[in-house]
Amino acid sequence: MNFFSIKKIKLFKSSAPLPKKKKTPSSLPPKEIKRNFWQKLVQNPFVYLFFFILVVAYFISYLPTKSLPFLEEGEIATSDIIAPADLTIEDKEATNKRKKEAVQAVFPIYNLDQNVFLNTEEKIREFFNLEREWLKKKPVTAKRIEEFKKDILDKFGFEISSKDISSLVKAKFAPGIEESLINLLGKISFRGIILSKNLFIHREQERGFTLIKSPDSEKITKVDEILDMKESKEILSTEINKLELPQREKSVLIFLSHHFIAANVSYDKVETEARKEQAWESIETVFYTIKKGKVIIRRGDEVNKDTLKQIRIINQNLQAKPSWLINFLGTFLLFGLLFISLWYYLKSLFKFRSALKTFLMMGTTLVLSLLFYKLSIFLAGIFSENTKFFLFSNLESYRYAFPYQFGVLLFAFLTTNHMALVFLIMNSLLVGYFFKANFYLMIFTFLGGLASIYGIKYYRKQKRSSTLRAGIFTIASVNIFVIVTFHLIREKMGPLDLFSSEVIMGLLGGLLSATLAFLFLPVFEYIFSFVTPTKLLELTNSELPILRKMALEAPGTYHHSLIVAALAEKAAEEIKLDPMLVKAGALYHDIGKTKRPEYFIENQTKNPDMHKDLTPRMSALVITNHVKEGVELAKKLRLPQKIREIIAQHHGNSLVKYFYQKAKEKYDPEMQTVGEESYRYPGFPPIIKEAALILLADSVEAASRSLRSPTREGLKIVIKEIFENYLQDGQLDDCDFSLKELRTIASSFLATIYSIYHPRVDYPGFDFEINKKKKKGKRQKSNDRNHKSSAQILDKPKKV
Repeated sequence: MNFFSIKKIKLFKSSAPLPKKKKTPSSLPPKEIKRNFWQKLVQNPFVYLFFFILVVAYFISYLPTKSLPFLEEGEIATSDIIAPADLTIEDKEATNKRKKEAVQAVFPIYNLDQNVFLNTEEKIREFFNLEREWLKKKPVTAKRIEEFKKDILDKFGFEISSKDISSLVKAKFAPGIEESLINLLGKISFRGIILSKNLFIHREQERGFTLIKSPDSEKITKVDEILDMKESKEILSTEINKLELPQREKSVLIFLSHHFIAANVSYDKVETEARKEQAWESIETVFYTIKKGKVIIRRGDEVNKDTLKQIRIINQNLQAKPSWLINFLGTFLLFGLLFISLWYYLKSLFKFRSALKTFLMMGTTLVLSLLFYKLSIFLAGIFSENTKFFLFSNLESYRYAFPYQFGVLLFAFLTTNHMALVFLIMNSLLVGYFFKANFYLMIFTFLGGLASIYGIKYYRKQKRSSTLRAGIFTIASVNIFVIVTFHLIREKMGPLDLFSSEVIMGLLGGLLSATLAFLFLPVFEYIFSFVTPTKLLELTNSELPILRKMALEAPGTYHHSLIVAALAEKAAEEIKLDPMLVKAGALYHDIGKTKRPEYFIENQTKNPDMHKDLTPRMSALVITNHVKEGVELAKKLRLPQKIREIIAQHHGNSLVKYFYQKAKEKYDPEMQTVGEESYRYPGFPPIIKEAALILLADSVEAASRSLRSPTREGLKIVIKEIFENYLQDGQLDDCDFSLKELRTIASSFLATIYSIYHPRVDYPGFDFEINKKKKKGKRQKSNDRNHKSSAQILDKPKKV
């Protein structure tokens, strides 16, 4: 590979380039681990996807209820027969009865045709005009009268006597006679004329009928209010006889009126049937409810017709329900599409491991939420049936008390707001589908979820109690607001007891969601390896047994870890990493040294050098083994996965240069063919930035102790050499540090380490330097390897 050197790049603005160091080969990346069938199965997301879909579809699709046993009339029941479920049953008899009553209540429809009289008037005027024209042609002979009678028969359909024609001729077909005839017929026609009242066969005589005179005018009319043809002619005769006319003219008018009168009222069968059909359809189906657990017949009772009828109706309704398998298949496909979309969406955002972890958590939380909803329905039924307090007796209001926001609070606290919103959408769809497409409940869940996310953000994630505060103050408040809004939308706030019950349930819903989230937070933290600020605060408590043990048995290591934590925490803040995670990782990175603290130079006080009688290979093995022992101890302590990764990666697979160089000097000083493999840490370069940052801070802190006079320029050289060494060795290849981040880290390290080793003023009355000079001659050879120069210390990335 091409080595990348930062010696020509200014980490610090005022530094000058240092001589180029000999490059060392980079470590190889970790080998791909071959996985067996079961390991591949466990890491296959579609296995979990299938499981989640199966569970959700199973619990949403209710199992079919068994039918009731069939009994014979007169048989004695051998056991109680109880309604297996809440059934809403159609009462066909009552429905048909109401429909028939509605149809019978429809009045027959009759139309009064106004055009009939207009046609009659037109014929009368044509008749008189024809006679006047005929009269103009003189003389009036018997032959012409016969011809005229024939014309009238052809055109108007009735025969007129010669006597009547003579009467009209004498009256000269006066317009007065014409107008009198038209007026009389008009008055009669306005009342309505039917051919015969014997045609009323739809109970019109008893109830009347609907008479439609125009599209905008109709009324219920009694039979006596209209006339038939016989009655019309009688009335016409009476009215004409009252006129002051000669008797012969009256006879002619009576004759003509009887021939020109026409029926204008007729039965409208089409409209009548349409109204009957409309009345039939307007009657809603009558239902009655059989509660689950209702005793249909008790053991020892005789089966009667009513019991058999009820059993038959219940079985028919159970069989009429859609097949459970078909419903299950549809639900399976629907949620299959949702979960597949969710997986590929997460995969587009994260790397495979992070996406799988988030997907597992979402699926698990959705299944757990569904179980809580079903349990809540069961408990709500029990409480509503057994309580006498009116605020808790309404079953429907309990739906607002269900823990809809339980999962949203978990995601808002453990992950990002973005992931919490994704889960909220999935949960809202689940609630809407589970409660039979209840749109209002889906909106209620969604708005409460938004309140949950905001509540966690507002109260922060430092303490788990933030979930309780978010539930009580934000979720409950939004729940009440939404409930009031729903009542306004429906344009009714009452009844007051129902409204009060729903408000109280909204408060309980927020509290219950928060309580469950608070209880499950530690469980989810552990199962899904989340490291929350609360957990990190607990881990950084100096009173924890492992930290107390380190402080007492390995004080040098403990002090070293504190300084590394200070270095790494400050740098993490600068490059936007989680400072609490980095601090905790730094405090625990060397816990493996507590097993053999005396083999590490920082813990040696009066004891001789423990490596004096060991071979360089054995000494290197003891030194590198503290990483493995640290990981094993972290597992026993159940430290979060992130902390364990930092412990495992905080040395990468770097070279223990001190003992490697010592081995070369001892066994092959000229050829220098001693292999590096035996003197490297048995790991791989850090793959997370937190571990790489602690790797750098660890070595910088150790190397800085080698300086006799830690000046600012000296510390700059140390930091440069450490960074260059690890870059050339490939230890920073896999953690994705940018050059800007490396410069920021270097500047932060310099500021922090220099503040630790800053010069102090002389103490008045003390001359520590004189005392040192007096002891200088008596000093014996020390086994402390830290007396070497900075350049020598840099050959080992850590004091040993």
